[in-house]
Amino acid sequence: MYKTILMPLAYRPGHHPNAEIRAARAIAAPGARITLLHVIGAVPEFRMEDSVSKDALATIIEHDLERLAETFVEAEVMVVEGEPAETILDLAASKGADCIVLAPHRTNTGEYGSTAAQVVRHAPCTVHLVR
Repeated sequence: MYKTILMPLAYRPGHHPNAEIRAARAIAAPGARITLLHVIGAVPEFRMEDSVSKDALATIIEHDLERLAETFVEAEVMVVEGEPAETILDLAASKGADCIVLAPHRTNTGEYGSTAAQVVRHAPCTVHLVR
């Protein structure tokens, strides 16, 4: 059972983090601290012109994560900008996470995406991949 779990969540159409939430609950020790994290990666400027600002997007995501966090006994929410894999690894180390629960994106070859591959390869703790 894990006491400090980092749960990075990606926002993409049609995805709800049910599997990640179930996995985190299943492996959490009583009183475990869960951090729900979303990393806002670089967005090309031409894409930002027609969409919501990064600040507004961060606020929307933060409110959604806070709603999800309410389903845990001890949880916090973080929405940060950065390179996803690097940010996940840095936060896992700084928070003393003993497990990262991650649902990797798959490439068209069936391999895990680059973020999951880097996290698995360099994580300072156990990584629980969820399909």
